[in-house]
Amino acid sequence: MKLVQINICDNGSTGKIMSDIFNNIDKNIQKVGFVGFKYTENPLFKRIHSITAYRIHKLLARYFAVDELGSVFETIKLIRQLKKIDPDIIHLHNIHSYTLNYNLLFRYIKKYNKKTVWTLHDCWAFTGGCYYFDDKGCYDWQEGCENCKFLKSAGVQVPINSIGRYYKEKKKAFSGVANMRIVTPSKWLKDLVCQSFLKAYDTTVINNGINLDNFIYTDNHTFDDVIDRNKKIILGVASPFNERKGFSDFIKLAKMLDETYQIVMVGVSDEQFKVLSDKIIGIKRTESQIQLAELYSISYAFVNLTYEDNFPTVNIEALACGTPVVCYQTGGATEMFDESNGIVVKKGDLKGVVQALNKVEQIKKSNNFSDEIRQKYSAKRMADDYLTIYNELMGK
Repeated sequence: MKLVQINICDNGSTGKIMSDIFNNIDKNIQKVGFVGFKYTENPLFKRIHSITAYRIHKLLARYFAVDELGSVFETIKLIRQLKKIDPDIIHLHNIHSYTLNYNLLFRYIKKYNKKTVWTLHDCWAFTGGCYYFDDKGCYDWQEGCENCKFLKSAGVQVPINSIGRYYKEKKKAFSGVANMRIVTPSKWLKDLVCQSFLKAYDTTVINNGINLDNFIYTDNHTFDDVIDRNKKIILGVASPFNERKGFSDFIKLAKMLDETYQIVMVGVSDEQFKVLSDKIIGIKRTESQIQLAELYSISYAFVNLTYEDNFPTVNIEALACGTPVVCYQTGGATEMFDESNGIVVKKGDLKGVVQALNKVEQIKKSNNFSDEIRQKYSAKRMADDYLTIYNELMGK
């Protein structure tokens, strides 16, 4: 079997998922990955376009309302490589954010009847442009996104009336694929897909998995020079750590906690460092997953104040390291929880977060939940589930 994966990048949560599928699947399968941005040294991943091509595509989308017409030459080059490889399975992940020309890619998939798996990591595929919409309470995507009231605030500079055209272009491009299976990491997203124009396709839930070799409790002391282990460490991790991920809520939470707590935020930008208080330790990034596992391990609780999310792997990583999670009730972000390992709080309810933190000690003392989490959410289990779908599409 020849397997090709396509994604926006080879790092971050979706990049790790791509790598984990390659690393844990049958070694006899031929594997190639194509990405918009290449950050790792992994030889399996090849870059789709240059920085210049990316900027041109972004310019066309943001200021000339022709997102579906960007990266033409780069996508033609990609299709030439696909024809040469002649993959048995094309596995798509995130193909938005100026990664490629989706019209050209799907014309190729339809023309050559390519068996396709598409893992949706957000809602972009069936909206006029929004990655998420539940926090806005908008369901115009069920009708066609003709009169968008929200996309300007998301940084899109094109005229609002172009969003309806984007929606129609996607519906035309993504409909009518003879052999495509949709995969969602959460039940929440599957329910939305089944209400969208993608409902014609079979949709399967495959929860994201993690690398268990790296995410395990560790007693390393890499961060002892900046983190006081005598305090209750409240850890937040996001990339980027924007408002959707609750950056401002962490700033407010720090003011509500007493001196026994210390907040550590991973994924903070240079500009964000300027507004952090003395109660918050900012870290731009960790050098490895093992260092991130150390931060999970020394933390009193992992706090996820995300307002819109699908099935965040950071929650699983924390639980696999034995750390309870406090998380806003949003999307599919809490589907891996029960009363033994996490506490769910209403979005924006920081008083509820403080109350939840007072209950974490009881969870830490009375439960050993990491073994169950590690069994259910391993990268190997995830890769095996995808292999099952590949084989089903192949008729095996």
